[in-house]
Amino acid sequence: MAYPVKLVLARPDCMTFPCVDDCCGSGADVWPDERAAMIAAGVATASDFTEPYVDEDGDHLYRTRLGERGCIFLGAVRGCGLHPSGRKPRACVAVFRGPEEVASMRAHGMSPCHAEWRYQG
Repeated sequence: MAYPVKLVLARPDCMTFPCVDDCCGSGADVWPDERAAMIAAGVATASDFTEPYVDEDGDHLYRTRLGERGCIFLGAVRGCGLHPSGRKPRACVAVFRGPEEVASMRAHGMSPCHAEWRYQG
């Protein structure tokens, strides 16, 4: 019986790769349930998000507001300030779903660390 290989991101992580947080530069899409959970947990306030909007797929989303360096949740030095809370938005922890999505993100100057990713079986 053959077992599928599970691909695991071996490196880098957003706390160590020297990307200057480019992947978080434009804020992140946040689903309403994620926003509500972040506010309820006390790790965010309503003012940390834009007004809701409808994306091209018809989904209602919020976006994290931008600060001086990008997403308002970026840590003072580097990395996401939401790491310790376990409340990072799904969009921030998802690995790209295919080559087209990688190309789109790279075309927008995001996720420069992708060239350094290595997978293990």
